[in-house]
Amino acid sequence: MPRAAFRRHGRQVLAHPGDAGRHLARLAAALELPGAEPVQGALSDLFVGCTGASADVRRSALAMAASRLDPPVRRAFEHQVDHPNPARSSVLATRWSVLASPSMDVPRRSVRCSSDDSRRLAQAGAAAVERGDLEAQEAFLGHCLECGDVLAFMLARRALARRGEPLPERWERVSALLQAGKLT
Repeated sequence: MPRAAFRRHGRQVLAHPGDAGRHLARLAAALELPGAEPVQGALSDLFVGCTGASADVRRSALAMAASRLDPPVRRAFEHQVDHPNPARSSVLATRWSVLASPSMDVPRRSVRCSSDDSRRLAQAGAAAVERGDLEAQEAFLGHCLECGDVLAFMLARRALARRGEPLPERWERVSALLQAGKLT
């Protein structure tokens, strides 16, 4: 149900982009969802959409969301609180944003999956190696190459190294491709 409420509030924000109350309701709905990305997306939309709102509204929204944001992201929003006209294209926008759009400076992985997704996928990838599940490993490695998800690959590789698991040969090839930036 929280996801449906978040989507409903997103449609309202699209219809009334300058309405701070609708943005705050959407942010509250985002806080009910797991992970930081929906919260970051809703907050970036509020900053982009509520250009006529006071800095206090942006400051209040940031205070609501602060505990769910990574420190560098929180600091980036703090720098924008007093700037009433942020760019619609922003490194702070996420795939959950409806008004703001990710800028070209955003890594490919960030547009396609969040760091929360990468962590979850890394756990699944490491577990696939432990189980000897080749199909799941290929799906994980394919994801890493398709999305340029170096974070997921690095986290899975580190988990395997901590357990003393040898890295399969295919993983070594994918590692080299990711390091070279050769993505599919």
